[in-house]
Amino acid sequence: MRLFDELRERRMAPYLVAFVAGGWIVLQVVDQLADRGVLPELSYRIALAVVAACLPGAIIVAWFHGAKGHQEMPRIEAVLLTLVGLLATLAGVGVWRAGAAPTATAELDPDFDPRRVAVLYFDARGGGEDATVLADGLTEALIDELGAVGALTVISRNGVAPFRGTTVAADSIGRALHVGTIVSGVVQAAGDRVRINVSMVNGQTGQQLESRRLEAPRADLFDLQDELSEEVAYFLRERIGAQFELLAGRAQAGSVEAWELVQRAQRLADEALDVATTQTAAASRLMLEADSVLERAEREDPEWVVPPTRRGWLAYRQSRLTGFDRSEYERWIELGLVHAARALALDGAHPNALELRGTLRYWQYLLNLAGNREETERALAEAERDLRAAIRENRLQASAGASLSHLLLNRNNPVEAKLVAQRSYEADPYLRNADLTLWRLFSASITLGDEVEARRWCQEGLRRFPEDSRFFECQIRVMALPGSNPDIDEAWRLHQRVLALRPAGRRELDDHVGRMWIALALFRAGLPDSARAVASSARVGPDIDPLRDAAFIESIVRTWLGEEDEAVRLLGIYLAANPGLSFERPFSWWLADLDDNADLIRLLESR
Repeated sequence: MRLFDELRERRMAPYLVAFVAGGWIVLQVVDQLADRGVLPELSYRIALAVVAACLPGAIIVAWFHGAKGHQEMPRIEAVLLTLVGLLATLAGVGVWRAGAAPTATAELDPDFDPRRVAVLYFDARGGGEDATVLADGLTEALIDELGAVGALTVISRNGVAPFRGTTVAADSIGRALHVGTIVSGVVQAAGDRVRINVSMVNGQTGQQLESRRLEAPRADLFDLQDELSEEVAYFLRERIGAQFELLAGRAQAGSVEAWELVQRAQRLADEALDVATTQTAAASRLMLEADSVLERAEREDPEWVVPPTRRGWLAYRQSRLTGFDRSEYERWIELGLVHAARALALDGAHPNALELRGTLRYWQYLLNLAGNREETERALAEAERDLRAAIRENRLQASAGASLSHLLLNRNNPVEAKLVAQRSYEADPYLRNADLTLWRLFSASITLGDEVEARRWCQEGLRRFPEDSRFFECQIRVMALPGSNPDIDEAWRLHQRVLALRPAGRRELDDHVGRMWIALALFRAGLPDSARAVASSARVGPDIDPLRDAAFIESIVRTWLGEEDEAVRLLGIYLAANPGLSFERPFSWWLADLDDNADLIRLLESR
């Protein structure tokens, strides 16, 4: 009681409350300044360490000066406060040195690599035997689905069986099985619905990383089991890939500061991509902010290849936001190539940097920005070489495969284009670029005139990516294939859906191009006069369509209608706008009727 009375008389509580409030305000200010890049990322942790170390100082001041009346500072107080100041300084310096030291990002622990996965048997709640059977079936289907991915190591059913129905903590299971990712789930029956909750947990810390909730009608449950397991597997593969990239990047970075800046830039870039379709200006601003953060990361760790590579990809994405301004295309592509050159000077075999340079060179080729015919051919050859090199360095570089597939289509090599896209789809363990690869598979199939395969990949893309406008557009294109049975009303409905999902800056051009595809569907439906009328109404000038894509598709319409002179004229317009384009006989099935057209042969010889 005496000690309590002493503490109350010295007003310890108000002093400590004031200290905590002041410390909280300081930390909030530092956090905001660090978040805006005014102070380094490490500043918050340094401030936290200093505030914590100063707590004894607040207690000392309250003890010697909390009582009412005038108090002198005794020598013991001065000594104690000096020690507290020294302790706070050492704490701040210690945190700074730990954060700045390259050793702070140790190598990825192989025992806790997120690619080592354990799928625990799902719990069943309610629903009796049906729910239990479904829970077991989903677990084993997931083990099989993930086990088929070559880049993952998945614990067998026998390996996870001892933990079935136990309450062992996730981190203990992680240590026992030497896994970095633990997947668990609950199957819950409620009325005529069944809910499935899936969680992905860090095997080292037990921290939940991601979760997903699915629902299905109870009556259709067992019919949907394979589909549900596949959907959950897609979700998990994406998240495992993201977690692995996060930890691997931390292991490669030379400083914590640089790594944290790269993570912040990635969040900004992701936010930009989320709004790019509807808010182009906002997306551009976010990408510029991300680039400035990466610039700081590059200064922090000038030997790390990731910051300049990421800056190059941001420049590429900025170029995709520019509409049809040729000078803006050139500016962003050249800037991206400068970043790529800097990255490859650090690591000439880095697959992401090679893919970046190859992608920019190919984009330059597609936009006719490479120069004369000889320079354009050289840009195309260099792009192909870079993309193939990226795939050699990393066979899982699926996005490079998707770009190479498109390039091969433009080289009039649809067979290899489809094989490359197929390998990319099979090789992409984390499905980060599955949308792009599926589109390439569709494009190669339709170029080959394979209606069955084109429809298959179009439907798969729509199932996997139900808000991607390309997989509504491909349904219209399939209607132009031999053997199709076009539904013209559905084609117009799909066209409106495509336009609603496209960025505002592209809608006018996409409207004209889309109507040209509908004209092809009308011809295939046995309505040639309607096809002719729609194609004529969909014509557009170079101010909206500088690459004359609509003219090319109209040339197909005119070829099918038997209007070869007009088809050749339109092809002349298209080829004049794309002087570096490889366009040789024999033509694909779209234009096969023009193979022996003398005017077109003379046109090609004059190029």
